[in-house]
Amino acid sequence: MKLLLSFSLLLISFLLFSQDDFDLARKHFGENNIDSARYYINKSLRRKPQPDDYFLSGLIHESENKNLRALADYEAVVKVQPSNLEAYFQKGLIYYNSASAEQAIEDFTFVIENHERSNTNAIYFANDPFGKKGTFVTTLQSMVGSVYQYRGMAYQKLGKDEKALADFNKSFEFDTLADFYVNRSQLYTKTERESLAIDDLKKALEIEPQNYLAWYNLALLDEKALLPNYLLDDEKFSPMLNLLGANAYESGQYAMATQYLTKAIENNPDEELAYLNRGKSLLKTKAYKQARADFLKALQLNNSNAEVFFLIGNSFFYEENFEDAIGFYERYLSVDQGYKNVWYNAAMAYLSTEKEDRACECLKKSDRLGMEEASVQIKKYCKTQ
Repeated sequence: MKLLLSFSLLLISFLLFSQDDFDLARKHFGENNIDSARYYINKSLRRKPQPDDYFLSGLIHESENKNLRALADYEAVVKVQPSNLEAYFQKGLIYYNSASAEQAIEDFTFVIENHERSNTNAIYFANDPFGKKGTFVTTLQSMVGSVYQYRGMAYQKLGKDEKALADFNKSFEFDTLADFYVNRSQLYTKTERESLAIDDLKKALEIEPQNYLAWYNLALLDEKALLPNYLLDDEKFSPMLNLLGANAYESGQYAMATQYLTKAIENNPDEELAYLNRGKSLLKTKAYKQARADFLKALQLNNSNAEVFFLIGNSFFYEENFEDAIGFYERYLSVDQGYKNVWYNAAMAYLSTEKEDRACECLKKSDRLGMEEASVQIKKYCKTQ
């Protein structure tokens, strides 16, 4: 009788310690104390591991960037508990991120087909599949939309775009997140439906006005996109400033282009392209001296860019300083004689200084290169030629 009592006490003590270790591991994991979480979950695993132990161990391994070990833990969960949808979802994410799209689709499909008849309201820790929340507490039911999103992205990886679109559309029945719109917009972009992509990105920004990825993609697609000022100070957005400046320039928004490019130069004072493009914008606003200063700085950074000579020539031409303009046009033509606009502008400068012979030579060159206006000027000024 004493032996039986002692065995019972030992069993109860074992179960209590095992549960304590799991609870401590879960507590430390929730507090992002990964080393302590690993210590206690390993103690729990050394006893008689349960599916929850393997699942938590998998999440901890993912936090340690040990995805293959995490995958082994999740496979252990479904081997013991084949209906554990949370494990299927987590291992599906690992397969997706390791370029095993086919296996990821199998796992996500299993979750989708079984979530309605499963206890998906159980609370569990998860790693945020979109990388913003880190580790958080959730229920799978609240993440079904994300499962459709990830299966859609896996289909997209395999080139099955219509299946991908069907899953993206279905995901909105469960949740409406900015990331959902961003993901679908990328599929629209891939399939050359840019207007739909732009609409989705704008919807994403209505939900999450500071969504960096949405702004980034919108700037790539929509030349008329105007960024909020706070993004101009965000270092992550710095590589986009030249593109935004170019887009604003093409849209005729020269002051906005100058603003973007000024910020680009502040972030990188040796950015040749930013000086070049800001100078072009300044030319349009008749700030000729400022434009010329930018062109000279660009030339200082890269003295092999012949375009700068043409642009400097234009800055003098618009100031009606035709002699200096001619000097820079000729400098350009000594390097490249294949640009009709330079020949034409040089001709106009020569005409303004009453040097008709050279002007007519330049007009003929421009005409042969396809400048329609040159033929008009030839008839007007080169009657004896």
